Parts: sequence; C-alpha cells; structure tokens
Amino acid sequence: MADPREDEDRKLTEERLALLSVLQELTVAALDLFDPSKPADAFMDRVAERLGCMVALWVQVNARGQVILQGASGLSAASRQLPIPARSEPGGKQGPAEVNLPFPELELPELVRWSIPIIGADAANSASVLLLYFDREPQLPRHYRGMMERLGGVLRTALMHRQLFTRILESERALHQQKTLLESLSEASDEGILISTQEGRTLTHNRRLVQMWGLEEALLSASYEAWVRAAAELVEEPARFTARASFFIEHRDASGHDEFRLEDGRIFEQYDAPVVSADGVYYGRAVYFRDVTARRRTERDLQHERDFSSAVLDTARALFIVLDVEGRIVRFNRACQEMTGYSFEELRGARFWKQLQAPEEAARVERDFAQLSAGKGHEEYESCWLTRAGERRLIAWSSNILRSPTGAVEYIIGTGIDITEQRRAERERDQTFLREQQARTRAEEQEGRSAFLAEASGLLAGSLAPEDALRNVAALTVQRFADWCAVDLLDNDHSPQRIAVAQSQTLRARWPAKDAHAPPDLNATHGPGRVLRRGEPEFCLEGCGSAALESGALELRSWLSVPLLARGRTLGALTLARMDDGSRYGLAELTVAQELARRAAMVVDNARLYREAQQAIGLRDEFLSVASHELKTPVTSLQLSVQGLLRRARSGALCTASAETVTQSVEGIERQAMRMAKLVNTLLDVSRIHAGRLELELEEVDLAALVRDIAARFAPELALSGATLQVHADTPMPGLWDRSRLDQIVTNLLSNAIKYGEGKPIEIQVGGDARTALLEVRDQGIGIPAEQQALIFRAFERAVSSRHYGGLGLGLHIVSQLVERLGGAVRVQSEAGRGAIFTVLLPRSGPAAPRLAPADMHLDANHA
Repeated sequence: MADPREDEDRKLTEERLALLSVLQELTVAALDLFDPSKPADAFMDRVAERLGCMVALWVQVNARGQVILQGASGLSAASRQLPIPARSEPGGKQGPAEVNLPFPELELPELVRWSIPIIGADAANSASVLLLYFDREPQLPRHYRGMMERLGGVLRTALMHRQLFTRILESERALHQQKTLLESLSEASDEGILISTQEGRTLTHNRRLVQMWGLEEALLSASYEAWVRAAAELVEEPARFTARASFFIEHRDASGHDEFRLEDGRIFEQYDAPVVSADGVYYGRAVYFRDVTARRRTERDLQHERDFSSAVLDTARALFIVLDVEGRIVRFNRACQEMTGYSFEELRGARFWKQLQAPEEAARVERDFAQLSAGKGHEEYESCWLTRAGERRLIAWSSNILRSPTGAVEYIIGTGIDITEQRRAERERDQTFLREQQARTRAEEQEGRSAFLAEASGLLAGSLAPEDALRNVAALTVQRFADWCAVDLLDNDHSPQRIAVAQSQTLRARWPAKDAHAPPDLNATHGPGRVLRRGEPEFCLEGCGSAALESGALELRSWLSVPLLARGRTLGALTLARMDDGSRYGLAELTVAQELARRAAMVVDNARLYREAQQAIGLRDEFLSVASHELKTPVTSLQLSVQGLLRRARSGALCTASAETVTQSVEGIERQAMRMAKLVNTLLDVSRIHAGRLELELEEVDLAALVRDIAARFAPELALSGATLQVHADTPMPGLWDRSRLDQIVTNLLSNAIKYGEGKPIEIQVGGDARTALLEVRDQGIGIPAEQQALIFRAFERAVSSRHYGGLGLGLHIVSQLVERLGGAVRVQSEAGRGAIFTVLLPRSGPAAPRLAPADMHLDANHA
C-alpha cells in the first residue's frame, strides 16, 4: 500500500515540474519580445492558451494618461478598433488595472480577472499590467499566481530591453536621417565644402567642390595638406593660400573669411571654421568655398551702372530732382545747380518750396505736393523756380512716384525742362517763323555747299596734275561760291607761287589782269601771305579793304583765306572773296572753305609724295649704279693682281721673281681689299644707323690728339692729291665720346675735303670751351651751291655728278648721323667755287647731356 506522504510529495513534484515547464515556455515567449519587430499578441495568445484565459490583455498607461494596448488575445478585430478612453486623472495614483476598457468581450458578469502588474524601465512615466479574464474561477494551483508574478519580472526585463532597443533603432534611424539630410544639403549647396578630421585627414567633400577645383584625386587623398598643396598650384598667390591653411591648422579655434583669385580668372570666397560640438569637443575643420566671380562682376557692373546713371543725370540738360515724402531734396543734378545758382550741398535736406519757389506760390506748391506724395496729385504741371539771382524760370515738370515693396510712397522724382525761353519764343511767333525760314534757307545753302564739295572732289580726283585740278576747282568756286578765288602753293624753299586765279565776269572787268597772278607777300599782316606764314585761317566778314588781298584799287567787302595743311605742314593757301555787301562770308562758308582746302591739300601732298617717291627711286638707282661701280673697281684690280700672281706661279716665274715685285702685287691686293672693306663698312654703318642698332662705346677721348693721329695717317693720300694740311690742335680737348665713331667723323670730313679740295690747302682746327668741343674742316675746293647745302647730309645725295667724283655719297650722311648720336650738330658754310667749311659741335659730357642747338652753343671768341 502506497505511502500517502510519498503520493503527496510526488504530486507536488509533478505540479512544480508542470509549473516550471509553463514558466519556461512563457519565459521563452517573453524573451522574443526583446525584438521590437515581434508583436506582443503572440505572447498573449501563448499566455491565454497555457492558463486557459478567455481574454488576455497587456495594457500600458503613459505619463500623459493615454491608455495603450500593447498586446491582446481573445479580442475581435472590431474590438481592437474601439478607442480606449484616457485615464481620468493624468499623473495621478490610478493604475492601469483601474482603466475602463470598452471591449464587449469583458462585459460578461461571471468573468474573473487576474491583474499582474509589470513595472517598466521608465516606471516613473508609465505603468503596465497583464489583465487575465477567466469565464469562471480558474482551477489552477496557487503557485501559478507566483509564476505569473515571476513572469511579470521577465516581461519587465523584456520591456526594458524592448524600449532600449527601440530607442537605439530610433537613434540609428535619426542619425541616418540626419546624415542623409546633411549629405543632401551638402550636395545641394552652391558652395564647395571640404571637412577634415582633427588628425588632418580629409573626411568628406561635396560634388560642388570637385566642380570648382577639378582636383578629384587630391580630394580623395587621405591628407588635407596634400589637397592644400594641389589647390595652391591653381591660385595666383599660392604662398598666401598655403600660409592661411597652415594658420588654421595650427589655431584650431580660429575662423575667418578670405578671398583669392585663381589663375584662370575666377574669384573664390573662402570661409574656415572649426567643427565643434555643443559641449566644446573639437572634431576637425570645415572649409567652404564660394565662386563669387559673377557676383564681383555684377557688383562692378552695378557700380558702373550707378556711376553711369549719375554721370548721365549730371550731364543731362534736363532738370532732375528727387524728393522724399516730406518734400526734402534728396538729389539735385548739375543742370538744376547751373540754372538756380545753388549747389546741391546748399539745398540737401531743404524743402524745395521754401528755397526755390516764389514766396507767394510756396503755400500752394506745398498743398499740391502733399496731394502728389499721397499719390493723388498731378504728374505733369508747370511752376516757376526762383534762382539765386532772383530770376523766375518757368519749368515744365513730369513727376513719377517711387513706391516701396509695401506700396507706400518713398520718393517723388521730378524731371523738368526749362521752358522760359520757349514761352518767350511763343510770344514772338513771327520772329520764330522768320527763323524757320532762315533755317530752311541755310539748309538749302548747306545742300548746295555739299554738292559743291562733291563736284570739287571729283575735279581733284580726276586729274594727275594738282596744278590743273586746282585751276579747275578755282573756276568752279567762282561759279558757286565767290567772285574771286586764288590758290597759292609753297615750293620746296617755302617761296609762294600763285598757280591758280579765277574771277567772275563782273570782277574781271574791274580787276587788272596784270595783278591777277602776283604771288602774295609772306610778310603781309593780313591775307594769304599771313596764312601761308602762320598756317592759320583768316577771314574778314565786314571787309578789310583792298590792301589785305593786294587787289589794287578794288574794294572786296568780304573775304577768307584758309591754309592747305597736310601732315602738319602748310602746303599753300586758298583765298576767296566777294564784292556784294549782301552776301558776306560767315562761319558756314569758312567751314566749307576749310573742307575744300583739306581735300586740295591731300591732292597736293599726294602729288608731292609721288614726285618724292620717283626722286627716291632715281636716287636709289643712281646709288646702285655708283655702288656697283665703286665695288667693281677694287674687284677688277684684285682680279688683275691675283691673275698676275697666278700666271707667274703657273709659269714658274713666281719663284724667280724679286721680293719687291711680289710685295707690290700683294700690297695692291691688300689696298683693294681694304677699299672694299671700307665700302662695305660704310654700307653697314648706314644700315645700322637707319635700323637704330648703332651702339656707342663711350670713353674719354682727346679730340685734339685724335685729329693729329688721323692727319698723320692721311699723309700718303695728301701727298697723292697734292694738297697740304694745316692742323691747329695743340690744346687738349678731352670728352666722353666713342673713339671709333669720332675717328670716323674726322676721317670722312677730311676725305671729303681732299676729294673736293682740288689739291688746294686744307685746314683742320680743334677748339671749344668747358662744355662744347669744336671741330672745323676748311677746304678751298669747288664749294657747294646754296640750294644743295640742305641735301648733302642726306643718304645717297651729292652736290656733284657721280661720273666726275667717285664714292657712294654716304660720307657726310654718316657724319651727320654719328654727330647726332653723340649729342652734337654739324653745319656747312660754302659758296660755289669758294671752298667749304664744315663745323662739328659736340658736348664734352657725352650724348646723355641735353642736346643744344648749334646757335646756342657757347664758343670762345678765338674759335668763333
């Protein structure tokens, strides 16, 4: 027979094992609640199944009194949609077990409820409870109550972890959202953004930064300093850019703006700032770049537009005034200042009716302005302004209202026109009509003048000989424009020649023909002679008598004379005259005459340029002929000498020839070679001078000693020519010159004296004072005609025929150019058949000293 005690123990053991099994199963189900994604309804279904509940609810009440159904088992879908009323006393003592639940399943009277409290992780703000409903008193061991309380502890732990996990997920979701938002903002930003860590590693950058700099590889590198070095190569001031980056790396708390320009012309604005948390933790640096090229250009354009608008307002002849709503003057342009006599500074801020209106009109104008500032006045009106001098000026005003964005009136802009004179003109309609008739007449006259100029231009352009064209123009001028017309031209020596005279039929009968072609007097105080002398127009509207035009007894009432100017030179004069008192010349006729003179001067100048070009071509051809002859002579001599030596060498006679014979042949070759070298050097010197490549090697040179050396060197040539040379160079005359070029000057002058001196005595003298050295070469040869003296210093010019005298005609040209380069001057005094004196004046301080005209150089009386 079994022991009852053992049966009881066994039964207790089985109950405990069953309880542990249920607790273990529900605990495992409760642990699934750690995952927020797992619903609590599954756990509640397991609880209802294991305990035999009809309804199992998990209810939570938060701090605001809201009732939340965390999980349920045994409720219909309709019941789940029912709203649960809030707790009657938010924040009070009422727990979740006392909440009135609206579910129909809980309305059966025989239901038995178990309430198992669950304290969550935030018990201070919310409370949870498990509500178990049985259709009758549950037949469960009493230990199940304790099991459920222990299960409540498990649920408490699960709820705490569930809440923590939920918060972690929410935090991660918030962080991801913030990161995505920041990245979107960064990519959407118009600024280039670069963020580096506190260790100097590039953390992130946006696409705009790559677009701005184009340094993708450098941006992706692990070093912020490497990016700085790569970017510095693109800016105009790399040192400043690098120094700024180093400064902010060393001073972590510093921030600041800067602006720099790239080599491609773009302008970037840079802002550096530390990345610091709210509690002061330093995470790195952020650098922002903004392309402000367009903004700077726009600012310049706006400033230019403002300056332009201001200049336009100040240069406009219309009156322009800006007033605020109180009638105070804000802007007052130059036309207003000129008309009123008040400066803008005097009137700034003053009410215009107190300063500019007549006293009797001030009150009315103030009332009208009040209506205008309220947007109700007239926009066009007339009023009188009172100037500083007390003069009344009638102004026609057009007003515009400038409103703010809110629609309120801010400024009144007035644009006015001074119509005082217009009203006076309206009171004189007859005179106005007469002026209109006169203007129409002038227009017709102007049209006639234009047609006259066009026809005259055709005559000038249709003739290759300017004299013939000018005669035709003079005849046309008399037909259209004058009773008398004369054209005078200056020849090469500036002597006047009257090449064309035309007269009307009336004047031809009264003016003796013998006076018609008399050239004008250059010393005359009026008329064409004075115009030729001064190159300035002259006209007499009221008549200056016959003396002015040298017309004998003829009285010309009105005349004008204008110069023919071309390239800054006066080529001649065009003179017109009228006899009739009713048709005197005026400014319009002067303008037509000046235009006609300009066109005629162009034709004359072109003709002279053509002649000069032909002459230059002739000189060039002559020079080439002379140069070829001069070069051919030594070449022929060289060939003969060389051929002679070759014949002797081939025949064997060279070995038996005397040393004297061979020496003479070689010396002849040397002389001709030196002659050719001299000719070539002369041509090279001219080429260097004209090309501006002649360089001077300045040193202290004694002119007297140099002249003595050159005179000794010319002894064989002097002996050959039969001339004697007297040298007056005993006193030293040192100066800062180029020795070789100074030697060339003396040599060319002495060679010129020997060539044209006809074997007569030659003198060379050196003198001067403390500032200027003088070199004078005097010969008694053929001399130079006065008309040729201005030409001998030109290239390829000569005063004699090249067939009688050899040479290239460059010696004196080189002398003049070298003297000019040394800061001096050269002149000649000569008469045909009576020799020539060439005088060279050189500053002793060298060419850097101020150049003096020969007439201004001070010489001792002994050397004058």
